[in-house]
Amino acid sequence: MRRYLALLGVELRGPDRSALAELTRAQVLSVPFENVTSLLRRRTHPGQPVPPVDPEEILARWEGRGGGGVCFELAYLFGRLLCALGYRVQSVLGQITFPGSHQALIVRLGDADLLVDVGNGAPFFEPIPLGEPFEVRRAGLAYRFSLDVAGAVAVQDRWIEGKWTRFCRYELRPADPRIRAAAYQRHHKLGETWVTGSLTLIRCTEEEVLLLRDEELTRFTAGGKRTDRVAGSDDYSRLAAEAFGLPALPIEDGVRAWRETAAAFGARAGQP
Repeated sequence: MRRYLALLGVELRGPDRSALAELTRAQVLSVPFENVTSLLRRRTHPGQPVPPVDPEEILARWEGRGGGGVCFELAYLFGRLLCALGYRVQSVLGQITFPGSHQALIVRLGDADLLVDVGNGAPFFEPIPLGEPFEVRRAGLAYRFSLDVAGAVAVQDRWIEGKWTRFCRYELRPADPRIRAAAYQRHHKLGETWVTGSLTLIRCTEEEVLLLRDEELTRFTAGGKRTDRVAGSDDYSRLAAEAFGLPALPIEDGVRAWRETAAAFGARAGQP
């Protein structure tokens, strides 16, 4: 817990709404969203299940600026931290590509339930209140959260090409560990989803959202978006270190793993 707080640059204090907001912001700002480690994990264990999430290994990687993670790593570790700090936390699953393909957290403070989604590759710096519609607008991007009529599902819509588009459904019940484990393995199955079908890094800051997808780097800001081509291995290494704050990320190995997968299966299987 103390190592994790030191990584986030947050002081130890009791569970309340302002402390949760500080922790959530620090997590999203400090740990990028990336699938390089997933690509390499898959390549290291060909034809067999990949190892389950190892909190010690992941935290050490974050401390060494050697990687970030996807939702099943980011949400899992952040949930463990919140539990250690005394929060009432429930892991929930969502659907982006297939049912259970996304993981987030519900934190109960008093009588309020708050959605905490630190593994969505989006600038969700604050806990999302579930009792009323809620919008997030940053870096020229817009997101909207609401509950279904029965209150059993939270919905995330994104403003894409001039209209609200459904992006994720969160099932507001405790995650079944068996479904979560199966979804984690499915993401590592070649040809199933974007996790092994693309090269993806996302870093959210106060001013911009930076997306490296395959051979393109896109910067989203309040003034619009700009996309540039990534020229080669030197560019990938420089971007990983300078733009994403991951100087120890084995990005060149990740690029090779992604290209091997792309050659075998053609193209990306989906989006994060």
